[in-house]
Amino acid sequence: MILQEYLAALPMGDLKSIAFTLGVQPGMISRARLIREIMDQIFQPGYIDQSLDDLTEEGREILLAVLAAGASGRVYDTRKPGNAELIEQLHGLLTRGLVVGRRRAYRTVDFIVPEDLRDMLIRYYTDRLAGFFQAEAANSEEDESRDLTAVRNVFALVNGLRHNPARLTDRGAPYKRALDAMVDRQEAAANGMPDSPEDINEQLRFVMEYARWRGLTREEDGRLRATAEFESWLGLPTSEKLEDLLSFWHVRERARSPAVSALPGILQLCVGFAHVDLDQIMRCVLTCSSPHVRTDSFSDQERAEIHAALRELEWIGLLRRYGGKNGSGAGLVITPAGRHVLGGQDWSDEQAWSDRFIVQPTFEIIAPRDLDLMIRERLERFADLERVDLTLTYRVNRDTIYRAANADLSGEEVIDFLADHSEKDLPQNVAYSIQSWGDAYGQVYFMETFLLRTASAEIASHIKAHGELAPYIKGEVGPDALIVERKKYRELMDLLQRQGYMPKSEVVGSSERTAGRNAGQRAQSGEGDNGKAETRDGSSPSGNGEQPRTPASSDQKPVLGFGDCLPGYQLHRGSGRADRNAPHIEQAGNLQYLAPGQTEELLEMAVQHNHRAVIDYYLGNRSRSFLHRIKPVRIERTRGTPFVEAHRIPEGDVHAFKIANIRAIRIVYENEENE
Repeated sequence: MILQEYLAALPMGDLKSIAFTLGVQPGMISRARLIREIMDQIFQPGYIDQSLDDLTEEGREILLAVLAAGASGRVYDTRKPGNAELIEQLHGLLTRGLVVGRRRAYRTVDFIVPEDLRDMLIRYYTDRLAGFFQAEAANSEEDESRDLTAVRNVFALVNGLRHNPARLTDRGAPYKRALDAMVDRQEAAANGMPDSPEDINEQLRFVMEYARWRGLTREEDGRLRATAEFESWLGLPTSEKLEDLLSFWHVRERARSPAVSALPGILQLCVGFAHVDLDQIMRCVLTCSSPHVRTDSFSDQERAEIHAALRELEWIGLLRRYGGKNGSGAGLVITPAGRHVLGGQDWSDEQAWSDRFIVQPTFEIIAPRDLDLMIRERLERFADLERVDLTLTYRVNRDTIYRAANADLSGEEVIDFLADHSEKDLPQNVAYSIQSWGDAYGQVYFMETFLLRTASAEIASHIKAHGELAPYIKGEVGPDALIVERKKYRELMDLLQRQGYMPKSEVVGSSERTAGRNAGQRAQSGEGDNGKAETRDGSSPSGNGEQPRTPASSDQKPVLGFGDCLPGYQLHRGSGRADRNAPHIEQAGNLQYLAPGQTEELLEMAVQHNHRAVIDYYLGNRSRSFLHRIKPVRIERTRGTPFVEAHRIPEGDVHAFKIANIRAIRIVYENEENE
């Protein structure tokens, strides 16, 4: 959402508050002109820098946390009484037009930076944090073959499942042999093989979760299989694959550690730096996770969470880490792919992949790890991956050529493909063997035919000798058993009838087979016993809650005014200071006529502290109202509109009161009850 769209959705009172803060005199001007004046002021050269310089250090840290959260937004609880300082800072950011308040869920507010302000704020923070983030050049590894490990591992997993689906246990986990086969196809993010198998297992778990989230794999008949979606994923540009992996990473990290989800936003500030101090990155992420972090010592668990997140971003290919043990004195480098995804810098996908390999006379094919995925997919049609190390080792044999031939890939096509991508001339023995194996394919084959049986060999002889009937006869298995094509048997039946042979109208012995074939066709078309179609991953079209739902336009987060973002907050322009956040919660001697939101806050406080209340409650048609003395039990929000469930006094029965129908309210405090 850009700033102008946000301003257009704000109440007029909030627009005047922003105009007052910016020094714009609203006067009697129209709403459209007021928005235009605010826009001109905010985008005036130097305003953003000056506005941020005027903020307190706490305000700048909160704005950095919101900026780092990106389009997903940063959630703050603006209803807690203990967050008065946080609410004060957020109010300052709202009135300066630097952040936007949106509704994520009921009673939850998230804050984001308008899209057209992001680049200006990023430049400000990049300049300000350059002295902290930049690190001296170190002995960083320049081996770019380790980049994009996660992309290649996704391919290795799913393409392997296309040829060999993995058997699953009753709990849905792969059997050990199937799991070992998947692990053998994975590569490590670091040069060489990892020090322990745990790293490979973590990468495999990450890749399997992504493949399931993206819909590249499905469970069917007790096996884990690739889906047709893999073809479309394979055709995506590398940059889109990276953005897709990063989206999955955000979902995964937000569910696991909300603090770490801001890490890509912090890294975005470092795109222009050659080397980045890892310790400062960790410090900034932890500071953004809470506005009250003021310590140089972080727990081991916090450090471990950030290191795990950095390791996953390294698998994806956005950064490379180097130096130091356990993060001490360590740094990182943003890769060209990372600069493109995080900072929008130009990057050519083709530069990240190789298109050549070496064919050995031993029938081995040595390929680089960064072999183009489309070339690798075609290579794996007729070659088996034997080893993953600094390079990929494939082997061609008779069985792999047979597999390729079954997929309509001839021996000549295999030879042409190898010749096109081999760095050296194709060894003659390899070409000769592939040609020989390819030519041998199909020398023996099965046919799907029908038998035309006759009562005697004499009738069969007449049919074979008949000028019109003879073309339908493909062979014979006996004097009275002739072979005909299945697809032409009805045509032959009509012709036999016209020639006076009077054949039987049904196929003898075919009822059971036909029923079985029809059942198979129904299964392939996705119809179950109840006649309802299923999706290609085996789930019902209505969904079972596992797949993410694309939100409808009505589900989009609406813009919130200042009163909804910061409940109870009031600004006294004359004195230039802020009053208490929720003055309506103070003890009152008379009934208070409040908005439903403030009434709800009072009732929540009454529930929490076991207070009683007096309410003036409207009837259904709001023609009259009656006083009730109640003891609130809980707030009910599952009906769409908030209700308060309370004991009526002195009746004692439980009744549900619609909060929007409470005309006025007064809390009866404990000291009053004792009087």
